[in-house]
Amino acid sequence: MRALPAVLLLSLAAAAPSVAPAPSATPATPCEPCHVPGGIYHVHAPPGWNGTTPLPLLVFLHGHRGSGAGILDNPEVTGPADQLGFLLVAPDGAGGDWSHQGAPRQTRDDRSFLRTVVADVRKRLPVTHTIVLGGFSSGGSMVWDMACFAPLGFTAFLPFAGGFWERMPTACTAPVNLRHVHGTADPVAPLAGRSIGERWRLADIHRGFTIWRETDRCQGEPDHRVSAGELDCMVWSCRTRRTLELCLHPGGHEIEGTWLGEGLRWASRLPAQR
Repeated sequence: MRALPAVLLLSLAAAAPSVAPAPSATPATPCEPCHVPGGIYHVHAPPGWNGTTPLPLLVFLHGHRGSGAGILDNPEVTGPADQLGFLLVAPDGAGGDWSHQGAPRQTRDDRSFLRTVVADVRKRLPVTHTIVLGGFSSGGSMVWDMACFAPLGFTAFLPFAGGFWERMPTACTAPVNLRHVHGTADPVAPLAGRSIGERWRLADIHRGFTIWRETDRCQGEPDHRVSAGELDCMVWSCRTRRTLELCLHPGGHEIEGTWLGEGLRWASRLPAQR
């Protein structure tokens, strides 16, 4: 099953997916939703979790006009998190979107908000040192923004179908582990980028990876390629002991649970960083 596309472009109209009511808090999760300064987030724990054993954490960001409750209702996200034993946290974007660099609306300081969410989760719930930030469409763009400007404390970044917007940064603050998945036939966020009206533009994904390679001190060409199902992944093992992967599939603006599961397994195998 493919997730319903979450369109990130203001100029496009998209049918909103039906979203079931958010579940009430369970004994293992103290709140639903959880409130922090600036907004709310939602929590989904793997079935049978006792609430005391520390779990790795996946923070997953919805696409344009989405919601954290919608993420919790999406088996393409909850399924891999449950299978691999991740605590899933899904924050709400302000007004259904994210204020990354280049976004049409700058509603909230989302870098600060997301760091507040992670800090609040760590106070409320037992989590391990593995903290992964993922997101789809405009949520993927917010993941790129966090990876570039506020990466500390995150083990790895898993963006899908969304990257930098113009103007692109000239450099990022620290090396990161990042695995990006994108469709070569994506009409919403093409690999080569796209103008949105007269003022905004999605940046070229390959140009964005030039910045990641420079930040992580990787060689120009990938070390090797890995094929898994529909995904063809270019892999860079870098001098900073970080890893970059650019995984392409022949489809459009979409995410599949198998891709997220592969990304979570990849993140779980990463060596501890000094």
